[in-house]
Amino acid sequence: MYKAGGKVFVSNENRGWVYLEKDWDGGRLHLDLVEQAGLLGGSFSLLDIIQRAGLGGYAKDGQEALFLLEENQFPGVLNQQSEVFLASSLNDWSPKNRPDKWKMNRNELGWELRLPWHELSIQPPFCFKFITEDGVWLEPFHEFGSVLTTSEGVKNYQFDSRRSGRDVFSFEVVDKERNEELDRWLKYRPEGKFGYFKDNDEIEWFRVFAPRAKQVDLLIYQSSEGSSSERVPMQLQEDGSWSTKAKEEWENTFYMLSILQKYEDGESACFEKIVLDPYARATIGRNGPGLILPEPRKIEQESRFQIPPLRDLVIAEAHIRDLLEKADLGTASKGKSWFERLKIWISSEDCYLRELGVNAVEFQPLQEFDSRNEDEYHWGYMPVNFFSPESSYSSSPQRGTAVEEFKMAVEAFHEAGIAVILDVVYNHVGIPGHLLNLDRELYFRIDEFGRLQNFSGCGNDLNCESEPVRKLVIDSLTYLVETFDLDGFRFDLAELLGTDLLQEIEVKMKSIKGNFILIAEPWSFRGRLPNTMNETTYALWSDQCREQVLSLVKEGRGHEEIIQLLTGKLDSHAQPWQSINYIESHDDYSFVDRIFNGEKEEQEKFPDNLIKMNRLAIFIILFSPGVPMLSAGQDFMRNKDGVRNTYKRGDLNVLKYEDLSYYLELNLGVRQMIKFRLSEEGTFLRPQKMGDCSYHVCEGFPEGSIGLEIKDKRKHKSFLLVINFVGQDRTVLYPRKWIGSRCFLSEIQASSNAVFPSYSYAVFGLKE
Repeated sequence: MYKAGGKVFVSNENRGWVYLEKDWDGGRLHLDLVEQAGLLGGSFSLLDIIQRAGLGGYAKDGQEALFLLEENQFPGVLNQQSEVFLASSLNDWSPKNRPDKWKMNRNELGWELRLPWHELSIQPPFCFKFITEDGVWLEPFHEFGSVLTTSEGVKNYQFDSRRSGRDVFSFEVVDKERNEELDRWLKYRPEGKFGYFKDNDEIEWFRVFAPRAKQVDLLIYQSSEGSSSERVPMQLQEDGSWSTKAKEEWENTFYMLSILQKYEDGESACFEKIVLDPYARATIGRNGPGLILPEPRKIEQESRFQIPPLRDLVIAEAHIRDLLEKADLGTASKGKSWFERLKIWISSEDCYLRELGVNAVEFQPLQEFDSRNEDEYHWGYMPVNFFSPESSYSSSPQRGTAVEEFKMAVEAFHEAGIAVILDVVYNHVGIPGHLLNLDRELYFRIDEFGRLQNFSGCGNDLNCESEPVRKLVIDSLTYLVETFDLDGFRFDLAELLGTDLLQEIEVKMKSIKGNFILIAEPWSFRGRLPNTMNETTYALWSDQCREQVLSLVKEGRGHEEIIQLLTGKLDSHAQPWQSINYIESHDDYSFVDRIFNGEKEEQEKFPDNLIKMNRLAIFIILFSPGVPMLSAGQDFMRNKDGVRNTYKRGDLNVLKYEDLSYYLELNLGVRQMIKFRLSEEGTFLRPQKMGDCSYHVCEGFPEGSIGLEIKDKRKHKSFLLVINFVGQDRTVLYPRKWIGSRCFLSEIQASSNAVFPSYSYAVFGLKE
């Protein structure tokens, strides 16, 4: 009945109600629920006791439970002489058996019955209803949150002592319309800096873009939990921005923005929203407040990490908490934040990622997201601010330490020779939607009926055709690169950003750092990015690779498609490195879950044939042109117990390093293959452009095997790649011209016969 703690109902009169599943605790849950419904609401107020009882059948009045039936709810059915009873599971739905207890009394509104609250509150939640003396059942207000409907379609109220009456809010739906003023600002890109900054004359300013607001005030807080100590009116400029000079004594204090908007009904009434500054560089949590921090020092050009070419990358996708939860960090990590622990971990030469040998890590989102507390496990794909690093990963959110701690963690990865790619989400936002309350239609994509669009699956798609939104995205990305020396971005649901914005991002990022890594998830619920992306330097996630490798390994199908993958032709890209080849990511099942049909008992390793299937899949993507991406833990059979969506399941996503002892041979094989791929000898696996290598499918190999001759035209060398994808031990007969080849990871006798292990990962060698 409820989702995320409550539900929302809107009437035709633009009035709304929020029904909480338990009494209001003073938090902002009711506001969250309205935003999740894609609505902008104002004038929120708790219903009084009579209003709540009239809608929900009861409310707590003092120490009594007041059951109320209003006469106007049933015109033509009830009159002043009618007798009404309360029927429930407590009286077996037969109130006339004890009319003195269950008969309701007439009052000015209708009929009421008062019972001791303590007698009812000890009962588990129970259903009730009103019935007349003639046996007519009176249907409850069917849109009320606690009304339950049986499988037969019968509606009943529910009494729940957790909902005493402080559980229903009413609000006014703000129904803004697209108008000429909006169209003007959608096409206008503001210039200059926003947020808190110093201008060229060292004068400090606050600035925000809200051209349709009636008034914007800066709220200064002396503590992160107290009320605002100072309200400073900001001045509207001709360019649609609001600004005010800052005071020196405000530095290192807290702030929010008050946005006053007019209702679009021609009346003079206004509603106020308190929002986090979209350009805040640090915040103490999803709700704010932001911190007034000096602009951090930019990483100098000569100090920036030298990024390897895209074709030379081997990427590991990872989540900070998954990496560190069970990592052995010793006493040095005691009491440290996630960012600090990350720095300690990667600085150790025997940490997992360094031993694995990857030269790039792709972190799941680290911009401030909508977790409700620091202990809540969160993937990060619901951002509430695009500038501030996640506060719960820092040692002291109240002091804004996330900025320096994240910067130091990135620096430590660079010292280890590992590029840092950040997964970023600019297609939708989390809750609370601060931008939604800043200007709903300016920042979000709406349909012809004024509803927020939902091609992201989250119900509040950012309007990336809006020039102010594009400005915000570019400014955010620029800040992240110049401040933290990041080496690349992976854009979540990049199709929703559109090719124009993606190309603008490309130009800007490449101007800051050479070889900057740009990766796009090329789809959304709206469609896919067009083939014109081939003209850019973006690499795109290859779902074709993911599905075709699965098909080959699990079912022995897709022989021709795998040959296309091994020759760089599976995806219709202009260059080989434009395909990110992967078989598993954070989302959906793990690869092991997709190929395993049995039940793994506690402390028991997976069957050998499953390990070989996983090994074959990993080695195929490591032997293919393009950019291989592994999900951290794939090399030691990481799985999620068959659970598909684990975005809240840190217990299933965590890397269980103890499993390395079970799957050490697999781990060592993957490490050795990565080392070879990145070596000088392995350059034939990393073509820069189509035509660097030629490929020839060899004859003479038995069914269930692929023999592929690869000629590296740059080095005038030839290699033989052999893949055996059948599930049984077999003898592979090599054409005699390959006898005596120098092979990798497998010793093959210089004879006409060679024994291949089942699901052999790969064999290749120099041609005589």
